[in-house]
Amino acid sequence: MRTAYGTAKQSVELWRIATDRGQHDKAAEVVRVAWNRPLPDVLVGMFYQPDHPAAALLFDGEEETLDLLRDPALREAFLSQA
Repeated sequence: MRTAYGTAKQSVELWRIATDRGQHDKAAEVVRVAWNRPLPDVLVGMFYQPDHPAAALLFDGEEETLDLLRDPALREAFLSQA
């Protein structure tokens, strides 16, 4: 499960990097690949956690990831493909 989380987290981070660089085709490819990897339910779960009252505890030490998961553009990019 930890490996699946790490893989999902990398996808979110890669999307942000590509988007910040204006590489929108690459960002779209990151989303496509993320949803086709094993255990996409981990990725889905990550997008539900930021609204949880205990989100700060759930993402203790992962505040950057929590901020990314709350980003409206990132959420739209990933969740429109779910």
